[in-house]
Amino acid sequence: MKATEFNGYRSLFAAMKIIAAGAQAWSGVIYRSAPPKWAASREMLTGAGTMKSGARFNAPGSFPAVYGSTTPELAMIESLAYQRRAGLPVERTMPLVFRAIMVDVERLLDLTDAAIVAGLGVTIEQLKNEAWWLARARGQESLTQAVGRAAHACNIQALLISSAHTELHGRNVVVLTDHVHPPSWLKVLRGAKK
Repeated sequence: MKATEFNGYRSLFAAMKIIAAGAQAWSGVIYRSAPPKWAASREMLTGAGTMKSGARFNAPGSFPAVYGSTTPELAMIESLAYQRRAGLPVERTMPLVFRAIMVDVERLLDLTDAAIVAGLGVTIEQLKNEAWWLARARGQESLTQAVGRAAHACNIQALLISSAHTELHGRNVVVLTDHVHPPSWLKVLRGAKK
């Protein structure tokens, strides 16, 4: 990992080892978008972009993760929020290609459950409101990135998380792709057959 370790990581990891025992199977469709350059099916499933640059639940250089939303509306909101934070005007972020991805995992951790999150010694509000990109800019691992790393170390395959932008359009799912092995899987869904 390239970032300086989050100060409370050891206690977070100890709590995660206990909580990870309650991971559940989950199957569903998530949606994600990308500029056409990065929208090929194979690109949408690797998590290589977040491995390189980091994101909300994985620090740069830590592990690959695929971020998606349970509705296409939330996927659009998340995409635009990312572009705006990067300082790009909305009109310069288009076009975006949306893909539906089927996810089937045996070990998802529900970080929208207040009891699970409390077991980590944090709150849902802390996970939602943290400005993780500021920690990344300082070369530090953020709280959410430390939670993701602890989950990854405990072989969690996916995280169900609240959006930091809206509660109205679903939830987000972070798939820790290097832990997804048969019988678990993820794949880009194709258009309807004629």
